[in-house]
Amino acid sequence: MKRRKALEHLGIGLTAGMVMPGFLASCQKDDPGPEVPYSGNVIVIGAGAAGLYAADILRVKGIRVTVLEAASQPGGRVRSLRNQTDVQYQTFSNASQADFPIELGAEVIYGSNSSWGKIISDLGIITKEIDSAAARYVLENSAKKATDLSADADYLAVQNFLSTLPDNTSSASIINAAGVSSRAQALLNSQAGNFYGSQADKIGAKGLAESLKLITHDQKQLTTFSNPWQDILVSRFNGILPEIKYNTVVKKIDWSSNVITVTDSNNKSYTATKIIITVPLAILKEGGITFTPALPSATTGAISKFGMDAAVRLVLDFKSNFWGLDSSFIWGGTTIPQYFNSGVNRSKYFRTMSLTVYGQKAQELSALSDYDKTLAVLAELDAIYNGDGTKYIRRDLNNVSNDSNIISLVKDWTTDEFTKGGFSYPLVGA
Repeated sequence: MKRRKALEHLGIGLTAGMVMPGFLASCQKDDPGPEVPYSGNVIVIGAGAAGLYAADILRVKGIRVTVLEAASQPGGRVRSLRNQTDVQYQTFSNASQADFPIELGAEVIYGSNSSWGKIISDLGIITKEIDSAAARYVLENSAKKATDLSADADYLAVQNFLSTLPDNTSSASIINAAGVSSRAQALLNSQAGNFYGSQADKIGAKGLAESLKLITHDQKQLTTFSNPWQDILVSRFNGILPEIKYNTVVKKIDWSSNVITVTDSNNKSYTATKIIITVPLAILKEGGITFTPALPSATTGAISKFGMDAAVRLVLDFKSNFWGLDSSFIWGGTTIPQYFNSGVNRSKYFRTMSLTVYGQKAQELSALSDYDKTLAVLAELDAIYNGDGTKYIRRDLNNVSNDSNIISLVKDWTTDEFTKGGFSYPLVGA
Protein backbone atom coordinates (compact mmCIF):
# COMPACT_ATOMS: atom_id res chain seq x y z
CA MET A 1 0.00 0.00 0.00
CA LYS A 2 1.12 3.57 -0.59
CA ARG A 3 2.13 5.56 2.51
CA ARG A 4 -0.77 8.01 2.33
CA LYS A 5 -3.27 5.23 1.76
CA ALA A 6 -1.82 3.29 4.69
CA LEU A 7 -2.11 6.37 6.89
CA GLU A 8 -5.75 6.70 5.93
CA HIS A 9 -6.41 3.18 7.16
CA LEU A 10 -4.26 3.58 10.25
CA GLY A 11 -5.39 6.93 11.60
CA ILE A 12 -4.18 7.91 15.05
CA GLY A 13 -5.49 6.06 18.04
CA LEU A 14 -4.59 3.17 20.23
CA THR A 15 -1.29 2.85 21.90
CA ALA A 16 1.28 0.28 21.02
CA GLY A 17 0.44 -0.83 17.54
CA MET A 18 -3.27 -1.29 18.09
CA VAL A 19 -3.93 0.85 15.01
CA MET A 20 -2.48 -1.82 12.76
CA PRO A 21 -5.59 -4.04 12.62
CA GLY A 22 -7.48 -1.18 10.97
CA PHE A 23 -4.91 -1.12 8.20
CA LEU A 24 -4.99 -4.87 7.73
CA ALA A 25 -8.76 -5.21 7.86
CA SER A 26 -9.32 -2.34 5.45
CA CYS A 27 -7.07 -3.53 2.63
CA GLN A 28 -9.00 -3.67 -0.62
CA LYS A 29 -8.67 -5.67 -3.84
CA ASP A 30 -6.08 -3.29 -5.24
CA ASP A 31 -3.75 -3.97 -2.31
CA PRO A 32 -1.06 -6.62 -2.75
CA GLY A 33 -1.99 -9.74 -0.81
CA PRO A 34 -1.71 -13.53 -0.88
CA GLU A 35 -3.57 -15.31 -3.65
CA VAL A 36 -5.81 -18.27 -2.84
CA PRO A 37 -4.88 -21.03 -3.45
CA TYR A 38 -1.33 -20.27 -2.34
CA SER A 39 1.17 -23.10 -2.16
CA GLY A 40 3.77 -21.21 -0.13
CA ASN A 41 3.92 -20.43 3.55
CA VAL A 42 4.12 -17.21 5.52
CA ILE A 43 6.02 -16.26 8.67
CA VAL A 44 4.66 -13.40 10.74
CA ILE A 45 7.22 -11.85 13.08
CA GLY A 46 5.56 -10.53 16.21
CA ALA A 47 2.42 -11.67 18.06
CA GLY A 48 1.14 -8.25 18.99
CA ALA A 49 -2.25 -7.10 17.75
CA ALA A 50 -0.96 -6.42 14.24
CA GLY A 51 0.78 -9.76 13.94
CA LEU A 52 -2.19 -11.70 15.28
CA TYR A 53 -4.57 -9.91 12.93
CA ALA A 54 -2.39 -10.54 9.88
CA ALA A 55 -1.83 -14.19 10.76
CA ASP A 56 -5.53 -14.77 11.36
CA ILE A 57 -6.45 -13.33 7.96
CA LEU A 58 -4.01 -15.73 6.30
CA ARG A 59 -5.21 -18.67 8.39
CA VAL A 60 -8.86 -18.27 7.43
CA LYS A 61 -7.79 -18.16 3.77
CA GLY A 62 -6.18 -21.55 4.20
CA ILE A 63 -2.60 -20.32 3.95
CA ARG A 64 0.06 -21.97 6.10
CA VAL A 65 1.28 -19.43 8.63
CA THR A 66 3.68 -19.43 11.58
CA VAL A 67 4.06 -16.61 14.10
CA LEU A 68 7.42 -16.00 15.77
CA GLU A 69 7.13 -14.07 19.04
CA ALA A 70 10.09 -12.90 21.12
CA ALA A 71 8.17 -12.73 24.40
CA SER A 72 6.54 -15.52 26.38
CA GLN A 73 2.98 -14.27 25.79
CA PRO A 74 0.88 -12.77 22.99
CA GLY A 75 -0.31 -9.18 22.81
CA GLY A 76 2.83 -7.11 22.41
CA ARG A 77 2.12 -3.78 24.07
CA VAL A 78 -1.37 -4.94 24.97
CA ARG A 79 -0.55 -6.22 28.43
CA SER A 80 -3.16 -6.81 31.14
CA LEU A 81 -2.27 -7.05 34.82
CA ARG A 82 -4.52 -10.05 35.38
CA ASN A 83 -2.55 -12.08 32.84
CA GLN A 84 0.87 -11.50 34.43
CA THR A 85 2.56 -14.00 36.73
CA ASP A 86 5.65 -12.06 37.85
CA VAL A 87 5.83 -11.46 41.60
CA GLN A 88 5.72 -7.65 41.30
CA TYR A 89 2.49 -7.82 39.32
CA GLN A 90 0.86 -10.37 41.58
CA THR A 91 1.83 -8.37 44.67
CA PHE A 92 0.16 -5.23 43.35
CA SER A 93 -2.87 -7.14 42.07
CA ASN A 94 -3.43 -8.71 45.49
CA ALA A 95 -3.05 -5.39 47.31
CA SER A 96 -4.92 -3.09 44.93
CA GLN A 97 -8.52 -2.05 45.55
CA ALA A 98 -9.15 -1.63 41.83
CA ASP A 99 -12.33 -3.47 40.88
CA PHE A 100 -11.78 -3.11 37.14
CA PRO A 101 -9.15 -4.43 34.69
CA ILE A 102 -5.79 -2.70 34.96
CA GLU A 103 -3.80 -2.37 31.76
CA LEU A 104 -0.04 -1.99 31.56
CA GLY A 105 -0.16 -0.81 27.96
CA ALA A 106 -3.07 0.24 25.76
CA GLU A 107 -6.14 1.03 27.88
CA VAL A 108 -8.46 3.37 25.96
CA ILE A 109 -10.48 2.53 22.84
CA TYR A 110 -10.36 5.41 20.37
CA GLY A 111 -13.43 5.16 18.17
CA SER A 112 -16.37 2.89 18.88
CA ASN A 113 -16.44 2.12 15.15
CA SER A 114 -12.66 1.75 14.80
CA SER A 115 -11.28 -1.69 14.00
CA TRP A 116 -10.56 -2.40 17.67
CA GLY A 117 -13.88 -0.90 18.71
CA LYS A 118 -15.71 -3.17 16.27
CA ILE A 119 -13.90 -6.25 17.55
CA ILE A 120 -14.97 -5.43 21.09
CA SER A 121 -18.53 -4.69 19.99
CA ASP A 122 -18.76 -7.91 17.96
CA LEU A 123 -17.70 -9.90 21.02
CA GLY A 124 -20.52 -8.32 23.03
CA ILE A 125 -18.13 -6.78 25.55
CA ILE A 126 -19.52 -4.02 27.78
CA THR A 127 -17.79 -0.67 27.40
CA LYS A 128 -18.05 2.66 29.19
CA GLU A 129 -17.65 5.96 27.38
CA ILE A 130 -15.28 8.57 28.78
CA ASP A 131 -16.92 11.98 29.00
CA SER A 132 -14.66 14.51 27.28
CA ALA A 133 -16.09 17.23 29.53
CA ALA A 134 -14.77 15.41 32.61
CA ALA A 135 -11.12 16.23 31.88
CA ARG A 136 -9.06 18.49 34.12
CA TYR A 137 -6.36 20.90 32.96
CA VAL A 138 -3.36 21.97 35.02
CA LEU A 139 -2.10 25.53 34.82
CA GLU A 140 0.16 26.97 37.52
CA ASN A 141 -0.26 23.86 39.70
CA SER A 142 -4.04 24.11 39.71
CA ALA A 143 -6.30 21.50 38.09
CA LYS A 144 -9.58 22.86 36.74
CA LYS A 145 -12.46 21.86 34.49
CA ALA A 146 -12.82 23.41 31.05
CA THR A 147 -15.81 25.42 32.26
CA ASP A 148 -13.61 27.06 34.88
CA LEU A 149 -11.06 28.07 32.26
CA SER A 150 -13.40 29.59 29.69
CA ALA A 151 -11.75 32.99 30.11
CA ASP A 152 -8.16 31.76 30.41
CA ALA A 153 -6.28 32.89 27.31
CA ASP A 154 -3.53 30.26 27.62
CA TYR A 155 -5.98 27.38 27.99
CA LEU A 156 -7.97 28.65 25.02
CA ALA A 157 -4.82 29.01 22.91
CA VAL A 158 -3.94 25.35 23.43
CA GLN A 159 -7.47 24.10 22.72
CA ASN A 160 -7.78 26.28 19.62
CA PHE A 161 -4.49 24.91 18.31
CA LEU A 162 -5.67 21.35 18.88
CA SER A 163 -8.97 21.96 17.11
CA THR A 164 -7.22 23.29 14.00
CA LEU A 165 -4.26 20.89 14.07
CA PRO A 166 -5.54 18.64 11.23
CA ASP A 167 -5.29 21.64 8.88
CA ASN A 168 -1.83 22.70 10.04
CA THR A 169 0.79 22.88 7.29
CA SER A 170 3.78 24.02 9.34
CA SER A 171 7.01 22.11 8.82
CA ALA A 172 8.00 22.99 12.40
CA SER A 173 7.57 21.04 15.61
CA ILE A 174 4.28 21.09 17.48
CA ILE A 175 5.58 23.51 20.07
CA ASN A 176 6.89 25.97 17.49
CA ALA A 177 3.81 25.67 15.30
CA ALA A 178 1.52 26.38 18.25
CA GLY A 179 3.43 29.40 19.53
CA VAL A 180 1.76 29.35 22.94
CA SER A 181 3.09 31.14 26.01
CA SER A 182 5.52 29.51 28.42
CA ARG A 183 2.65 29.15 30.93
CA ALA A 184 0.73 26.98 28.45
CA GLN A 185 3.59 24.83 27.16
CA ALA A 186 3.17 21.98 29.66
CA LEU A 187 -0.51 21.72 28.78
CA LEU A 188 0.31 21.75 25.07
CA ASN A 189 2.95 19.08 25.58
CA SER A 190 0.44 16.88 27.42
CA GLN A 191 -2.31 17.08 24.83
CA ALA A 192 -0.31 17.34 21.60
CA GLY A 193 3.01 15.76 22.55
CA ASN A 194 2.67 13.04 25.15
CA PHE A 195 -0.72 11.98 23.79
CA TYR A 196 0.95 11.12 20.49
CA GLY A 197 3.86 9.23 21.98
CA SER A 198 6.56 11.85 22.48
CA GLN A 199 6.92 15.53 23.32
CA ALA A 200 5.83 18.71 21.60
CA ASP A 201 9.33 19.73 20.48
CA LYS A 202 9.98 16.43 18.64
CA ILE A 203 6.71 15.73 16.82
CA GLY A 204 6.32 17.27 13.38
CA ALA A 205 3.15 19.35 13.07
CA LYS A 206 2.62 18.64 9.38
CA GLY A 207 3.10 14.89 9.65
CA LEU A 208 0.76 14.66 12.60
CA ALA A 209 -1.79 16.87 10.87
CA GLU A 210 -1.81 14.60 7.81
CA SER A 211 -2.52 11.60 10.02
CA LEU A 212 -5.26 13.32 11.98
CA LYS A 213 -7.01 14.49 8.84
CA LEU A 214 -7.36 10.89 7.69
CA ILE A 215 -9.18 9.63 10.76
CA THR A 216 -12.65 8.32 9.92
CA HIS A 217 -13.84 6.80 13.21
CA ASP A 218 -16.21 8.64 15.56
CA GLN A 219 -13.42 9.56 18.03
CA LYS A 220 -15.36 8.37 21.05
CA GLN A 221 -13.16 7.27 23.95
CA LEU A 222 -14.15 4.14 25.83
CA THR A 223 -12.88 1.59 28.33
CA THR A 224 -13.91 -2.02 28.79
CA PHE A 225 -16.01 -2.50 31.90
CA SER A 226 -14.65 -5.83 33.13
CA ASN A 227 -12.69 -7.52 30.34
CA PRO A 228 -8.87 -7.29 30.28
CA TRP A 229 -7.60 -6.43 26.83
CA GLN A 230 -5.22 -9.35 26.61
CA ASP A 231 -8.15 -11.72 27.17
CA ILE A 232 -9.99 -10.00 24.33
CA LEU A 233 -7.08 -10.56 21.95
CA VAL A 234 -6.76 -14.20 22.97
CA SER A 235 -10.49 -14.74 22.49
CA ARG A 236 -10.66 -13.00 19.11
CA PHE A 237 -7.54 -14.67 17.71
CA ASN A 238 -7.71 -18.03 19.47
CA GLY A 239 -7.53 -19.84 16.14
CA ILE A 240 -3.99 -18.64 15.48
CA LEU A 241 -2.59 -19.25 18.99
CA PRO A 242 -1.41 -22.83 18.23
CA GLU A 243 0.76 -21.43 15.42
CA ILE A 244 2.75 -19.09 17.70
CA LYS A 245 6.31 -19.98 18.69
CA TYR A 246 7.09 -18.02 21.86
CA ASN A 247 10.51 -16.99 23.19
CA THR A 248 11.74 -16.82 19.61
CA VAL A 249 13.83 -13.69 19.09
CA VAL A 250 14.39 -13.05 15.39
CA LYS A 251 17.89 -11.71 14.69
CA LYS A 252 18.48 -12.24 10.95
CA ILE A 253 16.37 -12.27 7.81
CA ASP A 254 17.93 -13.44 4.55
CA TRP A 255 15.62 -12.56 1.67
CA SER A 256 18.19 -12.91 -1.10
CA SER A 257 16.30 -15.80 -2.73
CA ASN A 258 12.72 -16.90 -3.29
CA VAL A 259 12.87 -18.85 -0.06
CA ILE A 260 13.37 -16.48 2.88
CA THR A 261 15.41 -17.68 5.85
CA VAL A 262 14.67 -16.31 9.31
CA THR A 263 17.22 -17.00 12.07
CA ASP A 264 16.57 -16.58 15.78
CA SER A 265 18.87 -15.83 18.72
CA ASN A 266 19.50 -19.55 19.25
CA ASN A 267 20.68 -19.83 15.64
CA LYS A 268 17.60 -21.84 14.70
CA SER A 269 16.34 -21.20 11.16
CA TYR A 270 12.84 -21.02 9.71
CA THR A 271 11.95 -20.70 6.04
CA ALA A 272 9.02 -19.12 4.24
CA THR A 273 8.05 -17.78 0.84
CA LYS A 274 6.69 -14.57 2.38
CA ILE A 275 7.20 -12.80 5.71
CA ILE A 276 5.31 -10.05 7.51
CA ILE A 277 7.25 -7.99 10.04
CA THR A 278 5.25 -6.39 12.88
CA VAL A 279 8.00 -5.69 15.41
CA PRO A 280 8.17 -2.28 17.15
CA LEU A 281 9.83 0.50 15.19
CA ALA A 282 12.52 0.90 17.86
CA ILE A 283 13.73 -2.65 17.21
CA LEU A 284 14.17 -1.90 13.50
CA LYS A 285 15.80 1.49 14.04
CA GLU A 286 18.31 0.04 16.51
CA GLY A 287 19.29 -2.74 14.13
CA GLY A 288 17.80 -5.51 16.22
CA ILE A 289 17.22 -7.48 13.02
CA THR A 290 19.89 -7.82 10.32
CA PHE A 291 18.62 -7.97 6.73
CA THR A 292 20.43 -9.63 3.82
CA PRO A 293 20.41 -7.87 1.46
CA ALA A 294 19.89 -4.56 3.27
CA LEU A 295 16.45 -3.01 3.14
CA PRO A 296 15.81 -0.72 0.15
CA SER A 297 16.62 2.96 0.62
CA ALA A 298 12.94 3.83 0.15
CA THR A 299 12.10 1.66 3.17
CA THR A 300 14.91 2.91 5.40
CA GLY A 301 14.11 6.46 4.34
CA ALA A 302 10.51 6.06 5.42
CA ILE A 303 11.59 4.53 8.73
CA SER A 304 13.91 7.47 9.39
CA LYS A 305 10.97 9.89 9.30
CA PHE A 306 9.42 8.40 12.41
CA GLY A 307 10.55 8.22 16.01
CA MET A 308 9.68 5.97 18.93
CA ASP A 309 10.47 7.22 22.41
CA ALA A 310 10.78 5.95 25.95
CA ALA A 311 7.49 5.02 27.65
CA VAL A 312 6.55 4.40 31.27
CA ARG A 313 3.20 3.38 32.79
CA LEU A 314 2.60 3.74 36.52
CA VAL A 315 -0.47 2.67 38.48
CA LEU A 316 -1.06 4.10 41.95
CA ASP A 317 -3.63 3.19 44.60
CA PHE A 318 -4.91 5.81 47.04
CA LYS A 319 -7.05 5.70 50.18
CA SER A 320 -9.22 8.51 48.86
CA ASN A 321 -9.97 10.08 45.52
CA PHE A 322 -8.76 13.68 45.88
CA TRP A 323 -8.62 14.54 42.16
CA GLY A 324 -12.35 14.31 41.37
CA LEU A 325 -14.68 11.31 41.33
CA ASP A 326 -16.09 12.32 37.95
CA SER A 327 -12.76 13.30 36.40
CA SER A 328 -11.23 11.45 33.47
CA PHE A 329 -7.87 12.65 32.15
CA ILE A 330 -5.76 15.25 33.91
CA TRP A 331 -3.61 17.14 31.41
CA GLY A 332 -0.78 19.57 32.01
CA GLY A 333 1.59 17.88 34.42
CA THR A 334 5.32 18.14 33.82
CA THR A 335 6.57 14.98 35.54
CA ILE A 336 3.50 13.08 34.32
CA PRO A 337 1.79 14.77 31.35
CA GLN A 338 -1.14 12.32 31.39
CA TYR A 339 -2.98 11.22 34.53
CA PHE A 340 -6.06 9.04 34.10
CA ASN A 341 -8.82 8.36 36.62
CA SER A 342 -8.91 4.82 35.31
CA GLY A 343 -11.90 3.66 37.33
CA VAL A 344 -14.24 6.33 35.99
CA ASN A 345 -17.70 4.91 35.13
CA ARG A 346 -16.67 1.37 36.06
CA SER A 347 -15.58 1.36 39.72
CA LYS A 348 -17.18 1.71 43.14
CA TYR A 349 -14.11 3.40 44.55
CA PHE A 350 -12.36 5.55 41.92
CA ARG A 351 -9.17 5.42 43.96
CA THR A 352 -6.73 4.22 41.32
CA MET A 353 -4.74 6.39 38.92
CA SER A 354 -3.10 5.25 35.69
CA LEU A 355 -0.20 7.44 34.61
CA THR A 356 1.43 7.50 31.18
CA VAL A 357 4.54 9.36 30.10
CA TYR A 358 6.58 9.34 26.88
CA GLY A 359 9.71 11.04 25.62
CA GLN A 360 12.41 12.72 27.69
CA LYS A 361 10.37 12.67 30.90
CA ALA A 362 9.89 8.93 30.49
CA GLN A 363 13.63 8.54 29.93
CA GLU A 364 14.33 10.45 33.14
CA LEU A 365 11.87 8.33 35.11
CA SER A 366 13.26 5.15 33.59
CA ALA A 367 16.65 5.92 35.13
CA LEU A 368 15.13 5.97 38.64
CA SER A 369 14.22 3.07 40.91
CA ASP A 370 10.52 2.21 40.98
CA TYR A 371 10.27 3.72 44.45
CA ASP A 372 11.90 6.97 43.32
CA LYS A 373 9.63 7.05 40.27
CA THR A 374 6.66 6.99 42.62
CA LEU A 375 8.13 9.70 44.84
CA ALA A 376 8.58 11.95 41.79
CA VAL A 377 4.92 11.47 40.90
CA LEU A 378 3.75 12.14 44.44
CA ALA A 379 5.78 15.35 44.53
CA GLU A 380 3.90 16.64 41.50
CA LEU A 381 0.52 15.54 42.85
CA ASP A 382 1.33 17.20 46.17
CA ALA A 383 2.05 20.46 44.38
CA ILE A 384 -1.25 20.33 42.49
CA TYR A 385 -3.45 18.97 45.28
CA ASN A 386 -1.96 20.53 48.44
CA GLY A 387 -0.09 17.48 49.69
CA ASP A 388 -2.91 14.99 49.15
CA GLY A 389 -0.80 12.65 47.02
CA THR A 390 1.54 11.70 49.86
CA LYS A 391 -1.28 11.94 52.40
CA TYR A 392 -3.55 9.43 50.70
CA ILE A 393 -1.18 7.03 48.93
CA ARG A 394 -1.86 3.47 50.05
CA ARG A 395 0.90 1.62 51.85
CA ASP A 396 1.52 -2.00 52.80
CA LEU A 397 0.42 -2.17 56.45
CA ASN A 398 2.39 -5.39 56.90
CA ASN A 399 5.56 -3.45 56.19
CA VAL A 400 5.09 -0.24 58.17
CA SER A 401 8.76 0.10 59.10
CA ASN A 402 9.83 0.55 55.49
CA ASP A 403 9.38 3.93 53.81
CA SER A 404 9.24 2.19 50.43
CA ASN A 405 6.04 0.30 51.33
CA ILE A 406 3.98 2.32 48.85
CA ILE A 407 1.50 0.25 46.85
CA SER A 408 2.33 1.07 43.25
CA LEU A 409 3.04 -0.63 39.96
CA VAL A 410 5.49 0.34 37.23
CA LYS A 411 5.73 -1.01 33.70
CA ASP A 412 8.76 0.51 32.01
CA TRP A 413 8.35 -0.18 28.31
CA THR A 414 11.67 1.54 27.69
CA THR A 415 13.58 -1.30 29.32
CA ASP A 416 11.39 -4.03 27.82
CA GLU A 417 13.94 -5.71 25.54
CA PHE A 418 11.35 -6.68 22.94
CA THR A 419 9.60 -3.29 22.81
CA LYS A 420 12.01 -0.50 23.83
CA GLY A 421 9.46 2.27 24.03
CA GLY A 422 5.92 3.37 23.29
CA PHE A 423 4.68 3.90 19.74
CA SER A 424 5.80 5.73 16.64
CA TYR A 425 5.21 9.36 15.70
CA PRO A 426 6.20 11.62 12.77
CA LEU A 427 9.40 13.56 13.30
CA VAL A 428 9.84 17.20 12.36
CA GLY A 429 10.15 17.39 8.59
CA ALA A 430 8.44 14.05 7.95
